Amino acid sequence: MRLLAVRGRAYPSDLNPAGTVFGGWVMAKMDKAASIAVDEIVFSKFVTVAVSDLHFKKPIRNGDIFTVYTKITHIGRTSITIHVDMEVKHHVSNREYPVTEAAFKFVTVDDQGYPREVREVLRSELPQYVRELV
Repeated sequence: MRLLAVRGRAYPSDLNPAGTVFGGWVMAKMDKAASIAVDEIVFSKFVTVAVSDLHFKKPIRNGDIFTVYTKITHIGRTSITIHVDMEVKHHVSNREYPVTEAAFKFVTVDDQGYPREVREVLRSELPQYVRELV
């Protein structure tokens, strides 16, 4: 199930010399959105261990409103993979279009930073679509 995770606006301080948003800025917003999705299903610390298939399709410009969506795609023994996609609503035309997507992989960890079993730290109340992945 695709869920709304983060929404905001691009400002001049977010722009590179070409007048578009920095790729790292975009990736940070996506990582935060993915972490919210993970936090909703586990009560443990977790860390981002991989980002794959990151594709920038279109630029984001000053004033554009971005929306980040997440979808849990895999729950492994110690890891959780979240598909993240970002869309933008152009601030002048009001047209919406996809700008990027990627897969973010997280590992649940204990206080010393060692991996721990996801099943041991799942929240008691999980949506049906999440239970089907466990």
